[in-house]
Amino acid sequence: MIPMVQLAPGAGQAIKSFLAEQGCSGPIRIELCSTGCCDASLGLSVDRMRESDLIQEVDGLQFVMSPETYGLAGEVTISFVDEKGKKGFVLTSSKPVSEWDGFGVCSIRIFPDAEEKTDR
Repeated sequence: MIPMVQLAPGAGQAIKSFLAEQGCSGPIRIELCSTGCCDASLGLSVDRMRESDLIQEVDGLQFVMSPETYGLAGEVTISFVDEKGKKGFVLTSSKPVSEWDGFGVCSIRIFPDAEEKTDR
């Protein structure tokens, strides 16, 4: 198995709590996101699995990533920050995906029905 995800202490529980608050479940996709005029960044979304996905279970959570995203980003570490009015997930990749050395801040996007979501 290719190591593609690491969770910093507390990140797994923060993801589980967020998903429970939202009333949803499913695989968590790590993906490259467009940030408008800036470089790409990493993001999380609750999504369905695709046949070609790389899959890894960590701390009872199932993460999926396309081989293309893994090729560009490498292994991703997910941290959770809750301090001084800042709260959210921080994704850091082993391969830089932007001028910020693989750094991305995001929330988890929730789709009403991940099964009906179309491929991008």
